[in-house]
Amino acid sequence: MPITERFALLRAILDRSSRARGVVAGLAFMGIAILASALLFATGPNPKPIERTEKAWPVSTVKVSPDALSPSYRTYGRVESAETANLSVDVVARVEAVLVQEGQWVDQNQPLVTLETRELELRVAEAEADLTQAQAQLASLETEVEATRALTEHYTSMQRITQDKLKRHEDLFAKRMIAQSLLDEVIEQASVRTIEYQRHMREVADLPNRVREQQALVSRADASREQAAINLGKAMLRAPFSGPVIDVTAAPGDTTQRGRVLVKMASRDAFQIRTQVPEAQALRFRSATTPVFAQAIVNGRRVALSLDRLSVNVRDGQSGLDAFFSPPAGNLIEVGRVLDLEVILPVERAVVAVPVQSIYENDRIYRVIDNRLDPVTVERVGEYLDAGAYRVLVRSSDLREDDTVITTQLPKAVTGLLVETRDGIVEDGSALAHNG
Repeated sequence: MPITERFALLRAILDRSSRARGVVAGLAFMGIAILASALLFATGPNPKPIERTEKAWPVSTVKVSPDALSPSYRTYGRVESAETANLSVDVVARVEAVLVQEGQWVDQNQPLVTLETRELELRVAEAEADLTQAQAQLASLETEVEATRALTEHYTSMQRITQDKLKRHEDLFAKRMIAQSLLDEVIEQASVRTIEYQRHMREVADLPNRVREQQALVSRADASREQAAINLGKAMLRAPFSGPVIDVTAAPGDTTQRGRVLVKMASRDAFQIRTQVPEAQALRFRSATTPVFAQAIVNGRRVALSLDRLSVNVRDGQSGLDAFFSPPAGNLIEVGRVLDLEVILPVERAVVAVPVQSIYENDRIYRVIDNRLDPVTVERVGEYLDAGAYRVLVRSSDLREDDTVITTQLPKAVTGLLVETRDGIVEDGSALAHNG
């Protein structure tokens, strides 16, 4: 065998030996590692398994019982007056003085505005003179009536004598004892006397008409005098009733015009508070069989208001229901003032008052049974104010006497959630159940 082949064979044998030694070394290292791990687990401590405990959420609770309560809600009302007078005068005169200001309270018949009276007094004097003249003419006519009627007998007698003379002359002419010319003269005299008699009788028949006409002129003159006196009385504008002055448009030196408003005022006996009824409460207002009341703070005092009437108020593009409440007599409330109202609706049966924190998703509350939450679906009936504290009235057939309801708003309230009453005390909710 050549020397080169011998060297190549020797090199191949050495390479196989190197690879075999590497495999043996790797296997030995893995065996040592496995043995070390087994020794470590065998000689290490033996830990006990950790037991997981359920978290109990701290909550406040209240005991509730279905009861008869009156729902209420807060709103705003505006003071108005059902009787508002726009005061003006029917005479043209200059304003002499304005005796009131806007916002001032006045009594019935209290002077508000005075006018200059010189021209009005002259009209009264003129009207009195016209009346005196008409009365004098009536008296003269009555004297004429008496005199005319006194002459009637004379005219009647003369007419009878004339007719008798005519008849005698006609008889004499028929017997051819007088001439035709004499008969014609007597006929002419009789015709003149008849015309005078008829004229007189016509005057007598017309006398009642002339008297009535003159009496009408006297009445007209008297009415003119009375109107002038009334206009003179209008020189002082007075309050038609007691109440506040809403507006004053007159000023000294102004000339009044017929129908021009000088003062606007409201009657204190017709005050009312208008408030818009929420849509959710409209049906309760309309179907109420017992009175609806409201309360307002007026001048530091709590005033009870009674519902007077409802009215549909139609505005541009919308409509609504307005309620009008009447305050007790004697309460001085400014027209236009906005009041904070608490409207008290008729009693609702079998309802529960709970804090707003008890309401979840607007129609659910949670009661506590064996320290776990139990959901109850409820109907929101209204609001309720208990000694100033805001509550929500709810109703559910599932609520029972002395049920415990949570008053805490939990972020993850679910059915069966474990809870723990705060401080281990269940709050007494009897104060929330005032009989309506």
